[in-house]
Amino acid sequence: MFGTNIYLIWLACFIGIPILALIIWRGQALWQQRRALLWVTAGSLVGGWVWDALAVRFGLWYYDPNHLAGWWWAGLPLEEWLWIVGVTLMFGGLTVALAQPRREEEGS
Repeated sequence: MFGTNIYLIWLACFIGIPILALIIWRGQALWQQRRALLWVTAGSLVGGWVWDALAVRFGLWYYDPNHLAGWWWAGLPLEEWLWIVGVTLMFGGLTVALAQPRREEEGS
């Protein structure tokens, strides 16, 4: 039905929308912790790239080209890079959003 865009659509629905909701809900808290989120994302990109690229190289898993946009970089498709960044920001952002009220209470 969606062809090559299915993974991108899935990422937008199940990662993009929750991140957008976090930004609407706790955007200021996320902005205050942007440096921490940046470092966590950078670490996950390096770790995720090594892990995924090795798994693909050794045949532990593969990406179906029928469901990909076709843009590859450093051994991984665009969608996998978006997954790594998206999941990191989603869960990192959720952690910041849930911890922020507690931090405000402690500061009072």
